[in-house]
Amino acid sequence: MLFNSFEFFAFFVTFLVVFFSLPPRTQPFVLLIGSYIFYMGWRPSYALLLALTTVVDYTTGLMMARARTELRRKTAMIIALSINLGVLGTVKYLDFMIANVIGLVGIFGYQLPDYALGIILPVGISFYTFQSIGYTLDVYNRRIEAERNFITYAQYVSFFPQLVAGPIERAPHMLPQFRRTHALSFENIPPGLWFIGYGLFKKMCVADALAPIVNGIFANPQNYSGSYNLLAGLAFIVQVYCDFSGYSDIAVGVARIMGFDLMINFRQPFFSTSISDLWRRWNISLISWFRDYLYFPLGGSKGGELKTTRNIMIVWLASGLWHGAAWTYIAWGAYYGFWLIVERHVTRKLQPEKWLGTKLSCVLGGIWAIACFTVGEIIFRAPSFTKALIMLQSFGDWGPLSYGTFKVLGLPSFELAMLCISLCILFIVDYYIAFRPEQLAKLAVFPRLPVVAGVGLAHYVLLFGVLGRIEFIYFQF
Repeated sequence: MLFNSFEFFAFFVTFLVVFFSLPPRTQPFVLLIGSYIFYMGWRPSYALLLALTTVVDYTTGLMMARARTELRRKTAMIIALSINLGVLGTVKYLDFMIANVIGLVGIFGYQLPDYALGIILPVGISFYTFQSIGYTLDVYNRRIEAERNFITYAQYVSFFPQLVAGPIERAPHMLPQFRRTHALSFENIPPGLWFIGYGLFKKMCVADALAPIVNGIFANPQNYSGSYNLLAGLAFIVQVYCDFSGYSDIAVGVARIMGFDLMINFRQPFFSTSISDLWRRWNISLISWFRDYLYFPLGGSKGGELKTTRNIMIVWLASGLWHGAAWTYIAWGAYYGFWLIVERHVTRKLQPEKWLGTKLSCVLGGIWAIACFTVGEIIFRAPSFTKALIMLQSFGDWGPLSYGTFKVLGLPSFELAMLCISLCILFIVDYYIAFRPEQLAKLAVFPRLPVVAGVGLAHYVLLFGVLGRIEFIYFQF
């Protein structure tokens, strides 16, 4: 059930009516049932893994709470992590490992038959598994008390607005919200609708409109000059931003209308001043998860530069592996780990703001961040190392852009013009959100202006958005 489908909004409206009409004591059960119905819309069997994760982490959480010795607490924690990571590793990485073993054996002259289990990756499993692991580690480290109400914990794992693509929430933030009853508040509806509307605009008017360029060029980069391959790289970073942040915005808006508060997962990353600043603004919930549950336990930046360098690289290799079972993802993680280490040393030793001034340093740092990000996302998006290398090597072969090529790719004149308008709207709005939020707040106080603007946004999305119900990119992770 995609957020950009009429089926979802029919489901959501029906859910709201039932959720707020029945007695408050029934809300936890309505939300839990609704979340499982939403998730089973992809495939009913997916619910079995979701239920397994819920039962395992709820049970081991109670075991840690009741354990009288540290050994029993650690044993319960290890059981939870082993089952969670075991399930995730099996469905996501087992075929990848089998294929690599067959290839490695073939190098030494032994031929094994090609074999693959053909396991279908359950949508959202990486997101809710990491959310559950975070709960387990928080209980083990005594940051929170173990949740004793099973229904409350089950809601936390399966909460449908952020179930399949995040943001990856934390138990201390979300569990208290599931313990209280929720009444329909008209104060939550306008901001909720704005989040939903802007998220749909990002997804349908920008991300999906860019898809023909990205898909067409990445599929056959050898057929295009460096100009088009660079354009495809730039188009992809905008596409994946609007696709993923669009989903996150819709999730925040849907949760807000229900009376729940979700974290903001993106903060205008294209206005970053460095690579590290960009990753502080991009997929914040995942990056902060790796920081808190992997980087800091490894020692963080304590223990000298060598250990810090090691820790950064481990975190980014793990991040690459989290994204998928492919060597391109691992290379993607190593690529960013390398440049973040380089940037750390350059910033600490050279202190460019002293030589260039703060403003110029920020501008040049921002340009460098986008250039580095574009190359990294080409590695991320390319179907193989070979095609990624073809695209990068072609950057020395410049040629003019032709309207005819865009038409062949699936963007005739009208669609191309509307895409350009949508891009302008996107960057203007993001600029004001990042640097002029007080101006937006002043506009909001004018009578009826928010309503008129909201209706206009809805009409724009319905008239000019891509209605093909294209799946969100991060569903595959």
